[in-house]
Amino acid sequence: MSKRILCRCEDVTIEEFGKAYRDGFAEMEALKRFTGVGTGFCQGKGCLCESALELARLRGIDPSQVPLTNIRPPIEPLTFEELASLDLPPLMGEMEAALRGDDPEVGS
Repeated sequence: MSKRILCRCEDVTIEEFGKAYRDGFAEMEALKRFTGVGTGFCQGKGCLCESALELARLRGIDPSQVPLTNIRPPIEPLTFEELASLDLPPLMGEMEAALRGDDPEVGS
């Protein structure tokens, strides 16, 4: 039997998701943290809806009763190039000196 993929980014199968549920991870947030579903490059855009539907099926409830997971930034993935191009303020005082290695407060 071929794998039935639920989360393409993290390569989580429907079978793995179901096993995690049977092992006691009965809430969507717990399933997300244990299996990694919804934590990949797409940040859940490609799998959280299907995951919620699968959880509803496993629990025998209406999908509207499945609470969604906590969404944490970045909601839209950033490449390293995009991150490097952000105009951020420079580090301040002691932190900047410590990172350069010339902070007199930091022993050598």
